[in-house]
Amino acid sequence: MLNTKLTKYVPGVAALRSALALALMGIATTTMAGKPENITEAEMAMIPAYCPYTQSFSESRGSPEAKRWESLMGKDFWAMHHYCWAQINQQRAMRSSMSESGRKALLNVARGDYVYVINSAARNFVLLPEVYTRAGEVELRLSLYREANQSFAKARALKPDYWPAYSHWAEFLMYSGKKAEAKQLVKSGLEYSPNSRVLRAQYRLLGGNPSEIEPRARVQAPENTAEEPDSPPTEGQPTPGTETNEATQVDGAER
Repeated sequence: MLNTKLTKYVPGVAALRSALALALMGIATTTMAGKPENITEAEMAMIPAYCPYTQSFSESRGSPEAKRWESLMGKDFWAMHHYCWAQINQQRAMRSSMSESGRKALLNVARGDYVYVINSAARNFVLLPEVYTRAGEVELRLSLYREANQSFAKARALKPDYWPAYSHWAEFLMYSGKKAEAKQLVKSGLEYSPNSRVLRAQYRLLGGNPSEIEPRARVQAPENTAEEPDSPPTEGQPTPGTETNEATQVDGAER
């Protein structure tokens, strides 16, 4: 058993311990273990700018900035602390020093927090497509392929021009040898998001010509160049090893 004194010094020990206990008992459910412990400045720098103003963080209710974010997102902003917790646990899960059992445990905790937001938020919540996509990423890492497919599909249904919901699942299909299915999915994504360099690179890799695709929606501005590679993704590299930081905007406010 882990010494309880370790929780003072090691980030995420409490969450990891409870998740591991459930895993050892063979419980295959989503897990929530509360706010991650001993969150560092480096971890905070890697999560959305609104996170310090959500519940459980020091700058939450009552601050002018918290009210500003609530005005942009609506009342569902007050469930987004679970999204922020999930982002931190996902960071910790992917550390090279993390054991495989520890990684799986923390990913299950992260998934539980994403599911909490999904179940709590209104269907028109502006960040719901992103939350579904993040859940799908974690489900891929957990080899929950059916669930991941459903999560990405729900994100696309809510926001057809949200390119990450296409690219992650398409990359997994490519890795799985289902190139025809991947190509059709990427084509659909480009019809709604024709300027996505990730989708364009994937489509070329699959033998297609992006310039031949007729957009269904208005042409959007290109995504942030710092967040999409200029070179095509490497074939044979699965989505579970890919990190994508989407530049999500909330009524004009970039996170």
